[in-house]
Amino acid sequence: MQDSEAALKVQMLGGFNVTYKDKTVSFGRNNMAKSIQLFQIMMINMEKGIGKRTLVEALYGRDEVENGNSSLNNTIFRLRRQLETAGLPEDPYIEIKSGVCTWSKNIPVWIDVLEFEELVDKAEKTSDLNEKTSLYMRACALYRGEFLPIMIGEEWATVANVAYQEMYFKCLREVSELLKQQREYEKVYQLCTTAAQIYPFEEWQILRIDSLIAMNRYKEAMEVYEEATKMFFDELGLTPSKKMLERFQAMSGHIQLPVGSLTDIKEEIQEDCHEEGAYYCTFPSFIDNYRLVSRMMERNGISSFLMLCTLTDSTGRPLEKTEKTREVSERFQMAVRRSLRRGDLYTRYSPCQFLLLLSGTNQENCSVISRRIDKTFKEEGGGRNKIRYLVTSVVDMKEHEADRLSFSNVTWN
Repeated sequence: MQDSEAALKVQMLGGFNVTYKDKTVSFGRNNMAKSIQLFQIMMINMEKGIGKRTLVEALYGRDEVENGNSSLNNTIFRLRRQLETAGLPEDPYIEIKSGVCTWSKNIPVWIDVLEFEELVDKAEKTSDLNEKTSLYMRACALYRGEFLPIMIGEEWATVANVAYQEMYFKCLREVSELLKQQREYEKVYQLCTTAAQIYPFEEWQILRIDSLIAMNRYKEAMEVYEEATKMFFDELGLTPSKKMLERFQAMSGHIQLPVGSLTDIKEEIQEDCHEEGAYYCTFPSFIDNYRLVSRMMERNGISSFLMLCTLTDSTGRPLEKTEKTREVSERFQMAVRRSLRRGDLYTRYSPCQFLLLLSGTNQENCSVISRRIDKTFKEEGGGRNKIRYLVTSVVDMKEHEADRLSFSNVTWN
């Protein structure tokens, strides 16, 4: 049914809102009440109805099925009274015939999830690409968020939420491909930006970046990349994937700055202040620095070492991602800055792991450095936590098997 034709309108994607003749219908303060759940379940089963036994199980659980008839009748009565109090006309609303519960047809109802399903179904069936694109876009516009987020703890709502989410993802993938074929990159970007706000998954962030790259908006694409990779790392402890790094490389080669003098450029790229200790950089920058150092070693022969530091508890188990781990990591970074030289680099690889690039040193000094970090880490308040070290030469280790050394707190690769 069209939105404009319905007196009763129900929104369940991204929240729960009911209006009757453009006035909000209030169900009271208890959003989890059985009468509200009954109404919601009937709405998503508007077309075919729902078996009485299935409805009782959804509302009261399998253990209450035997006593469910009286409970269901009482809930139907409460719902009817709530709707009439909210200004809806007198009506049975729910009819039970042959063991199936159906919603009354006396009041026209528009339901966002049913229109969403209908639009996706029509889009899948039509062979007209323009019509298919239009239908998919309308469906995406209806998806304002997860299905009844406040009800996710209820099994029936969780099942429905997963189904609508999968439908939305499929819809978004299909319409993105169609729009890319039509070179409608701005529309892809807008659709995926909305999707990323609801589900900040890598798939939608990559589509956003690709769309901006296709429109030669490299600076904006880089901003999306930096925002996404920071979020993935801070929230999930994930470093940039191979796909993300590929986008980073593609963008880096196209970002153009205004023409400037050598003096202006030098002032812009140098550090704002003279800070002591090791230099922190993002993981993609660390990769570039590592590769540069590898090349420089071929020419000048200065030895460099890669050190992986893993933060562990007192028993040697890697720290899990918690707020406490965040605090320990900050103390470790302070220890690294104090313990290393200005010419050394470090980056965060995971919530409890850091990579250090040590230049102009040797194997013996790596052990000295690790002990210095341990000492400083304790001074910074590292507590009973420990650091596990794994060290390898930047030069291919196959060339230096005979030069391996073993220290009590350092493992060599």
